[in-house]
Amino acid sequence: MRKLVRSQTAERLKKLDREVRHVIHKPKDADAIHDLRVSIRRLRQELRIFKAWFETEDVKSMRRSLRKLMDRCAAVRNCDIAIEVLRAAGCHKQKLVAGLEKERQRTREELACKLDSWRKGDRAGSWREHVQVRHSSSQESVGEHACRLLPAMLDDLFRAGRAAARPDANHQKMHRFRLKTKRVRYTLELFEVVYAGATKQVMESLKGLQDKLGAINDCATTLEMIRLDRDAAEAVRRLADKRVSEFRMYWKKHFGPRERVRWKAVLSAADRTN
Repeated sequence: MRKLVRSQTAERLKKLDREVRHVIHKPKDADAIHDLRVSIRRLRQELRIFKAWFETEDVKSMRRSLRKLMDRCAAVRNCDIAIEVLRAAGCHKQKLVAGLEKERQRTREELACKLDSWRKGDRAGSWREHVQVRHSSSQESVGEHACRLLPAMLDDLFRAGRAAARPDANHQKMHRFRLKTKRVRYTLELFEVVYAGATKQVMESLKGLQDKLGAINDCATTLEMIRLDRDAAEAVRRLADKRVSEFRMYWKKHFGPRERVRWKAVLSAADRTN
């Protein structure tokens, strides 16, 4: 386990550093900012799952820094999302879009300042050098750890999904389920080495689910930003209703009782000798 924690930490810190530099070089690239946010989430989930192998203060400091960077990225990303959602909803109010573009420029400047501070301090490089992976009292192999952790996470995911797919589920419940979906997917990535490709279909279905839930959340984010414009808000609500229906159909098709049993069997069959 210690070897896995060290390799995954080094890999995710390297990825984070690469995405930070990418955004610095291409500050107007919305996809680059999205990729940076994903790398932050993956690292934060790794720190959560493997917290027993890190010094507590190291993890707290890293998570605080990552949260601040994530907030800056989210401010820019929300403007990008709102403009995209309005276009998808068929709303082409120039004044509204111009206001969002102005806000996007402001948030880009704030993100640039934050990233400049990260670059000068070589934050990810410093973490790679100084954050220590310690020995844990656990004697579990990687496979044993995966078999203890992931089937339980899958059960929790299905319970939350059934609640989120109910006709009376509100956005807050769907949002919490979306975050849970990301955590399961990013945790499963950490343990791919003990599944020998057996989790490919699970990963693909989780990615599709994450996309459906993300599309709904994009509408909710946009509504918060344009709620004073009634016509635009109504157009976005119609789009949101359509996306909620698509999520429910996807859930029913890909996450039924048979899939739960089959996937749980897959996640319980990790190589325990690894």
